[in-house]
Amino acid sequence: MAKWLIDKNSRIPLYLQLKSLITHHISTGEIEDNQKLPTVKTLAKQLQINFETVRKAYKDLEKEGLLSTQRGRGTFASGHARATSRNNKSLYPEREPADLFKHAVRKMIKDGVALPELHEMLKETFHEVASENSKHLLVFTECNHLQIREISEALQNDLKFSVRPVLLNELRETVEQIKKEKIRLVAVVTTGFHVNEVRTLLADIPVDVDFLVTNMSPATRRALENFRARARFGLICRDPVQFNFFKELVRMELDIEELPSCLLSEEAKVKSLLQSVDVLLVSPPVYETIKTIAPPQLPIFNVLDRVDPVSLEVLKHRILQLV
Repeated sequence: MAKWLIDKNSRIPLYLQLKSLITHHISTGEIEDNQKLPTVKTLAKQLQINFETVRKAYKDLEKEGLLSTQRGRGTFASGHARATSRNNKSLYPEREPADLFKHAVRKMIKDGVALPELHEMLKETFHEVASENSKHLLVFTECNHLQIREISEALQNDLKFSVRPVLLNELRETVEQIKKEKIRLVAVVTTGFHVNEVRTLLADIPVDVDFLVTNMSPATRRALENFRARARFGLICRDPVQFNFFKELVRMELDIEELPSCLLSEEAKVKSLLQSVDVLLVSPPVYETIKTIAPPQLPIFNVLDRVDPVSLEVLKHRILQLV
């Protein structure tokens, strides 16, 4: 049974603690796929916190695809829970195969296999597995070059698969071409912001769609804390649909009341903001553009600069089950 605990003495905002806790419970299988969560009022009363804090956490996780609200029925786990409910013994399932591997090596040595021979066998096995994985392809898609470049590289290094970075507006054409070339497309991965859009875009193509959760890294949060007491902050986003989300995220993360904000398309406001703030926060899609036009001395921070480690482990588990 999932345990509902938060630390009211922590400097981490309560809604972020609750988001992290729910993500953990889903990832470990303590909250199973399609399991109903407590109502906002029930959980707020249990944790003795404002119900708006719970509502905010639920709403954010719904945007990221981890929860779904069904009118008249309640809020249910979804998304990655499907991947973990098959095997919820461990958040890090790769540890069990590692133990099996060690056991196999020890057994071969005990059975008389010489170390040089064992070493050659292992080299051949690694070469064979690497060759097989090179035939598997993962596509990572987003709406901006920064994330498709950095997250694709991180996925490739972690999964040891070939990962092709693709912009959202080129996704369908790319996937159709991959299918024509008969390349084994394991899955299309995106961030929680675009998972429903990608699923709709590829609805008639037989391909798995999965996602990662991005958030603010501890390093960025610590750096911003050093500015918080004495600096004027500003925020620039690209997407008007997600504008309020980013604004609320920054306010909750940093406890900032006054946060002048604008869209990248609002050129006059952007110019004014660049000249009037001490620290600029930006959404990922505008980071590289703003870096080229901002004053050199202006500190600029991407507010979602990290892939959530729990989310990455869950994705890795699911992808390895597909190959």
